[in-house]
Amino acid sequence: MADNVMARKQGKWTVISIAPDVCKTPMGSSIPPVPYPVTAELKTSTGVVPSVRVNGHPVVVYKRSYTPTTIGDAAGRAKGIKSGTVEGKCHPLEHSNTVRAEGRHLVRHGDLFWMNGS
Repeated sequence: MADNVMARKQGKWTVISIAPDVCKTPMGSSIPPVPYPVTAELKTSTGVVPSVRVNGHPVVVYKRSYTPTTIGDAAGRAKGIKSGTVEGKCHPLEHSNTVRAEGRHLVRHGDLFWMNGS
């Protein structure tokens, strides 16, 4: 059986992009696309399940929890090429198929997230 650790609203939990966020970045008179590595911190998550806790912290669940801000692309203030946003929401794309909290699938360490979404 795998050792899948449940994601929770806690300071040590960070979502790290596996691909750069390419944003249009003002530089003098031009606005070239620039790749930015982005992260998000689960300690800022909303929509967590407060009634279910892991190590004293509420769990992050699929289709309800998200972080309100992606960090690292603020300089690309002319917006992202694909996302059309800067410092947007970050929400889970994957989840446990078998474990739920308040009827929602739990998110685990290693599950993919959509970063800088709207």
